[in-house]
Amino acid sequence: MKPKMAFFLSLGVAALLVWPAAARADDTATIKELQNQVKALQEQVQKLQEAQSAAAARGTGQDEAEKDKGLDGLLGRDFLKSKGLTFGFYGETKYRFPESGANSFDAHRFVLLPGYQFADWLVFNAELELEHGAVDESVNGGRNRFNGELELEQFYVDILLNEHFNIRSLGIDVMPVGRISKYHEPTVFYSTERPELYREIIPTTWQEPSLGIFGKIVDNLDYQLTVSTGLEDFIPAAGLGAPGITAADGLRNARPRLRASSENSLGYSGRLHYSGLKGLDTSASFYLTQVQGVSGNSWLSLWDVEALYRVPKTGLELRGDFAYWHLGSPQSLVVNNNASTTDNVGDAMYGWYLEAAWHLWPEAWRKGKGKDMDLVPFIRYTDIVTQSGVPVGSTSLDNGTANKDFFTAGVSYFLNQNFVLKADWRRNLNGSTATKASAANQDYFQIGAGMFF
Repeated sequence: MKPKMAFFLSLGVAALLVWPAAARADDTATIKELQNQVKALQEQVQKLQEAQSAAAARGTGQDEAEKDKGLDGLLGRDFLKSKGLTFGFYGETKYRFPESGANSFDAHRFVLLPGYQFADWLVFNAELELEHGAVDESVNGGRNRFNGELELEQFYVDILLNEHFNIRSLGIDVMPVGRISKYHEPTVFYSTERPELYREIIPTTWQEPSLGIFGKIVDNLDYQLTVSTGLEDFIPAAGLGAPGITAADGLRNARPRLRASSENSLGYSGRLHYSGLKGLDTSASFYLTQVQGVSGNSWLSLWDVEALYRVPKTGLELRGDFAYWHLGSPQSLVVNNNASTTDNVGDAMYGWYLEAAWHLWPEAWRKGKGKDMDLVPFIRYTDIVTQSGVPVGSTSLDNGTANKDFFTAGVSYFLNQNFVLKADWRRNLNGSTATKASAANQDYFQIGAGMFF
C-alpha cells in the first residue's frame, strides 16, 4: 500500500474511533449544564420560600430576634400545621346614633375559633367569645368601667364516621334552629345587628350542653339532631326568682347559658337543610322541651322555616324566615303568677321577616383591589309577636316593647369575603316613649365593621 493512501486510511479509522467518544463528551457536557441549571433553579426556589417564611413570621409578630429565641419552632405556623391546630376568628364593632340618649361605641364581639384535628376523622372545635370589650370590672372608686362577658359558646369533638352518620360529642354547641343561630358571623348577614327575629323568638347565640348526630341524607339534603339541656323559666333555688319567659324579652332570658339549671328536663332539636336548586339555600328546624313552672310544667315547641334565594344571573337576593313557639301551659309560668298583667305571656309567640338585597358591584370593577369587593344595599321588614293568646284580664303591651314591627334599610360594603363595612337605619314602627331608651327596640342609625376568617 502506498504511504499516502495508508496515511489517509489510518486517519479515517482514527476518526471513526474518536467520533463516538467526542459525541459522548458532548452529551456529558450537555447533561452537566442541565444539572447546573436545575441546581440554580432550586436555589432560587429555596430563597423565595425563605422570603415567604420570613414574611409570614413578620405577619404573626415574629421578627428575627424572636426566631433566635426559639419561638418559630414552638409557635410558628409550620409547627401548628404539623400538629393539626388551627385558629379562626370573627368580630364586629359598632357605633350607634340613637333616637334618644348619647351616641355609643361598642366592641361588640371578639371571638376566637380554635380547632384541632386529632385524625382525619376526629376534629375538635371551640368558640370563645369576649363581648363588649372586657369582663365586668370595678375600678375608679367602684365605677363600672366595662360591661362585657366572656363566654364559651362551642366546645365539642366531631367523630366523622361516614358521609351519612357522624357524632358530635358531649360538649357545648349552638342549637341548630334557623340560619343565623347556626351561622352568626357578621359577614353572613347585611345589617349591623343580627335580624330582630334572632333575639326574642330565636334567642341567638343559643348554646347549650349537648350531644348529637349529623350527616347527609342524599345529595344536597343533610340533617342534624341534637339532645341538650332544656330552657328554664326560673331558677328553683331562688324561689320564683326572675321570670325567664316574658312578653318584653320573649325566650331570650330562658336560656340556661351553662348556669345552674334543671338539667333533668332535656331539649330536643333538629334541622333539615336543602341546597339542591341553583341559588337556593333553605332549612326547616324544630326545638322541643319542658320547663318547670310554678303550678306545673309546660311543654314548649318551636318550629322554624327559612330560605335564601339568589336569583340566577342577577344581583337580586331574597331572604325570609318564620319562627313559631307554642307554649303548652302558659298559666304556670312565673310572669303569669306575679302581680303584673302587662307582661303576661300567652300560648304562642312568633315572628317573621322578609329581606331584599341587591349585589351592585360591576363586573368591570372586579380587578386589582376590587376583585373580590361587593356593594349590597338591602331593606328588611320584621314582625315580632310575643303576646298572643294571653290570659283573660291581662293587658297587651302595645307600646312597641312586645308586639312590634321593624323596618330596616342599609348597605354592606364587602372589601372581600372576609371583611365588611356596614351602615343602616332602623325604625320601630310601633315605637313610643318606652322604646326610646331600649337598645333592643329604639330607632337608630348605626355604622359597623365585621370580619370572619
